[in-house]
Amino acid sequence: MSKDTHTHGHQTHQVINREVLTSLLCAQAGAIFLNFSVLPYWLFVASIIIFIWRLQILRGRWPFPNAIVRAIIVVASVAAIIGTYEQWYNLEPMVALLALSFVLILLEVNHQRDAIKVVFVGYFMTSCAFLFEQGIIVSLAGVLVLGCLTICLLLLNGAHIRFFSRRSLRTIAVLLLQALPLMLIMLFVFPRVGALWSVPLKNDSAVTGVGDSMSPGDFSHLTRSRKLAFRVSFDNNKLPEPYQRYWRGLVFTEFDGRRWERAKNDNQYIINDGYDTSYTPLDLADDASTFNYEVVLEPTNKAWLYALPLATIDDKALERTATNELWLDNPATQRIKYQVSSVLNYQTNEHRGRLQQALSLPLGFNPKTIAIAKKWRGEVATDEAYIAKVLSFYNQTFTYTLSPPKLGLHTADEFLFSTQRGFCEHYASSFVVLMRAAGIPTRVVTGYQGGQWNAEANYLLVRQYDAHAWAEVWLEGQGWTRVDPTAAVAPSRIEQAGLLGSLSLSDQELLDSSVLPSFAWTNALSLKWDSVNYSWQRWVLGYDQQQQSRFLKDLLGEVTPTKIALLLIVPAMLMLSIFSFYTLKNTAIPISREVKLYKYLCKRLTNKGITIDAGDTLSAIFKKAYQTLPSTKPQLASVEADLNAIFYSEKITLTTEKYRDIKRNIKNF
Repeated sequence: MSKDTHTHGHQTHQVINREVLTSLLCAQAGAIFLNFSVLPYWLFVASIIIFIWRLQILRGRWPFPNAIVRAIIVVASVAAIIGTYEQWYNLEPMVALLALSFVLILLEVNHQRDAIKVVFVGYFMTSCAFLFEQGIIVSLAGVLVLGCLTICLLLLNGAHIRFFSRRSLRTIAVLLLQALPLMLIMLFVFPRVGALWSVPLKNDSAVTGVGDSMSPGDFSHLTRSRKLAFRVSFDNNKLPEPYQRYWRGLVFTEFDGRRWERAKNDNQYIINDGYDTSYTPLDLADDASTFNYEVVLEPTNKAWLYALPLATIDDKALERTATNELWLDNPATQRIKYQVSSVLNYQTNEHRGRLQQALSLPLGFNPKTIAIAKKWRGEVATDEAYIAKVLSFYNQTFTYTLSPPKLGLHTADEFLFSTQRGFCEHYASSFVVLMRAAGIPTRVVTGYQGGQWNAEANYLLVRQYDAHAWAEVWLEGQGWTRVDPTAAVAPSRIEQAGLLGSLSLSDQELLDSSVLPSFAWTNALSLKWDSVNYSWQRWVLGYDQQQQSRFLKDLLGEVTPTKIALLLIVPAMLMLSIFSFYTLKNTAIPISREVKLYKYLCKRLTNKGITIDAGDTLSAIFKKAYQTLPSTKPQLASVEADLNAIFYSEKITLTTEKYRDIKRNIKNF
């Protein structure tokens, strides 16, 4: 029996060779690192140890683990999983358990039958990575891992290739090209359907942005991140001025002295079939204040969305509250896209009961602020004059900073009359307290302000460091009106420079390194790469039923079942024809190099006028050549000796170089 087979009962299993194990190890390592963002760090350490152990087994240095060692490893692995995750019904612990099993099986697999099972588990493990991330880098890396798994599968089925050789790469490329037409048909033509199933994610698995409440320090911490919040594409590249780019998220009405939260009755949704009576555009014909745009929101694991003021939407899955908030039915655990139309020039109405909510202040908090507010309000004639007086107060000695001092019980008193150093949430919160104490209904609004225009692909990038908080005051005859006290302290933050241009050098040192200003060429390169990612997300990941309908209409005109059928059948028949031709072409018996040399010799001698009969031996052919071509006798003798050695000696191997040399000598006759 061969040393490469083992017998168990009546079955014979071939032991996997070095090529198979190498491709399997590479594929497993790639599949594990594809899921890097969701796997615990200890699992990567365990993977490295297992890989080293398996390599030592291959080298004959270490033995396979016995039953006791395997039992200890299993118990330790299960304990580690249980200790890492609090909830077992989430997706992450299931993926971690699969990854751990995928690695530990290396210590047992030694036969081709078992290795084939591992390969198919590897396909499933690779697909798990796309549940969490579908970017270009992950997609390309996934293709490489799938290539390793496919090479391993080919080796296990007897393909005469070497791992990561030119021939193996060519084979994988051919397989990919064969699958490409079907993939394109499935993407662009086959009816798009929603997800057939869903799995729960951890609450903190997505990149969270603005929270569902606000207290001092929240935004100054969030603003240190450069992570993307969302992208916005405007119709006809018509976008608002920087000072108009207020992306409303949540409206906070209730205040407990430190923390702002939404009012309980803000969850009352209104019918989303146009403008309701609470919000009235002042002039629908005013095209200058009307903007139509598409937002691609990154995962937040929150249910609210962001848009410019007075937003209307056509998507039935989105709802608008009485405070003009946009809400989803479920939290945004994946990247989502929605269309919005906004009118910046509008007037609002409000119920008196809700206005009373916007006047309430907690008892026993901020007595100095309440007293000074009443005093200042008595010194002016109108609410507008009082607002101007307060903004002028902010403009005198206050500092806009990412590192404000901590505040105690009376947050507004301490900030306004002691520290006078704060970020946007400090100014918005204290401003609302000053307004309410003077009898002016006011509320806090949180979201983002600004954004960076990407001229490479004509869209706006809004990042986490654009997070912002401002206020809305109720003015008779005008309704809810935006007032941003931050603009009185750091106007460049709102009007043009954004966050970086409004911070001191010491504050800039607190930012993440990725947030700090960079060279012009690195910034341009970053924008180019982001535009590529954005195109990938919009036209590949975000290719939905609406886009498919538009694509088919542009391609076919009127979309009918007959045209769809032809669009599916014709490419399929074309692919089948190409595949059949390729298959028939490769069913012919391949000609060996030795035979190719013999045929080439006969062809050259025939061209020289030598007649070669069907029954002529090699010796007879050269005898005729000596008589007809006496001047080439040395070359003929060399070729005859080489061919005799190749055809009649088992010790001679026809290498590529030897083949080329003999063919060159024949050509010189």
